[in-house]
Amino acid sequence: MRVAIIGAGISGLALAYYLQKLGIPYDLFEATTHVGGNIRTVKVHEYLLEMGPNSLQSTPELKDLVRELKLEREVMHAAPEHDHRYVLRAGSYTRLPSSPFSLLSSDFFSWKSKYRILKEKDVPPADIDYETVAQFFERRFGGKMAAYTVSPFMPGIYAGDPEKLLIKKALPRLKELEMRYGSVLKGLVQQKNSYVRQKTFSFAKGMRTLPKAIAGKLISLHTEHRVEMITRSQGKYIISCASPGDYDTEEYNLLVLALPAYQAAELLQYTFPGLSAAMQNIHYPPLAVVHTVYNRKDVTHSPKGFGALHPQLESAFATGSVWSSSVFDGRCRPHEVLFTTFVGGSQSPEKALMERPKLLQGVHEELSALHGISADKPNFQHAYLWKHSIPQYDMHIEDAHTMAKDLEQEGLFIAANWQSGVSVANCIHYAKELAHKINLKRPHVLNS
Repeated sequence: MRVAIIGAGISGLALAYYLQKLGIPYDLFEATTHVGGNIRTVKVHEYLLEMGPNSLQSTPELKDLVRELKLEREVMHAAPEHDHRYVLRAGSYTRLPSSPFSLLSSDFFSWKSKYRILKEKDVPPADIDYETVAQFFERRFGGKMAAYTVSPFMPGIYAGDPEKLLIKKALPRLKELEMRYGSVLKGLVQQKNSYVRQKTFSFAKGMRTLPKAIAGKLISLHTEHRVEMITRSQGKYIISCASPGDYDTEEYNLLVLALPAYQAAELLQYTFPGLSAAMQNIHYPPLAVVHTVYNRKDVTHSPKGFGALHPQLESAFATGSVWSSSVFDGRCRPHEVLFTTFVGGSQSPEKALMERPKLLQGVHEELSALHGISADKPNFQHAYLWKHSIPQYDMHIEDAHTMAKDLEQEGLFIAANWQSGVSVANCIHYAKELAHKINLKRPHVLNS
């Protein structure tokens, strides 16, 4: 049995790694020289900049992977203050409670709002088709909870709009708690003892360390190999691939697309036109990532925490920032602070696409106002535009999910963040499960 994997993002790399451990022959094709997909670390002068994910959560799969790749000495744990997250409220930052239960004992909400939150346990469960994240929290907890705790996180996680993201897709665990226990709060209480807070970490040389290490272990990774056509013949997949100075065609029993939906759609438009059309409907909003550096002495309100989120009703320029130099050492010089700011997403895509000087100036002005920065200009600024950032788990993704699942019986699989969940941990967990699912197909394929 041979498996073709197209796309060497973290999902494709992890799947190839786990297939290799199981002794399953594969070929992993990547059109560019870059591996890691959305994981992009850039070193500019003295600054270590993350264009994509800024950190990882220490899930069981990631712990095992780090150990197997012998990366323990490269691991950099987040500073103790990283648990401190802030939300913009009435023009200034307020620290978010660290858990749903501490939220009730803090002064973050009024007594009236707290009473409404506690009444959530009396709200009957409801299985509502296409219920959005905002609708779910307003129904169960009230509008204040939705506006200042959940809604700010959706642009931070998905670059998305809580009025459009589906609760079943974007936050499935909370929906499961409602349906299983009749209440989210009751479910959290029941599972409190089983919940283990995951540690946040990265690597001394940045997030790129992980995909580079996985790639270094793979025996059948082919970079600069662009798959141009996929056809089917007698139950097998015919992959036509162009590489520098060569063009090749190979047969495979199984095909895995580890690509963004819009790229995968192009390859499937003739083989599986229905799925192709469904994938074209998945929305990826533009998002700008802006890195800004100041002298620490010029920052009155020096950042101490993971970062801050900006609710839409605050009408801020950015959706939020990660306070990178407060989370991990070595991201800038000791006398400086580094902010990683996110602009655009589903709620304000036009901001991500504005002219670069206006984008940089907008970020500088907002950081200056919120942190009391006295410098006329930053020591350094850098902007990176994701024209297609994060897949939106809204109503338009449902058909693609359903059709992709049905086509697994045809030997076609998806390993991508529009299917598995958007975090790196989600992608690796899904890739490991998929490798074992493919392993179960070996006897069937060999006997066919």
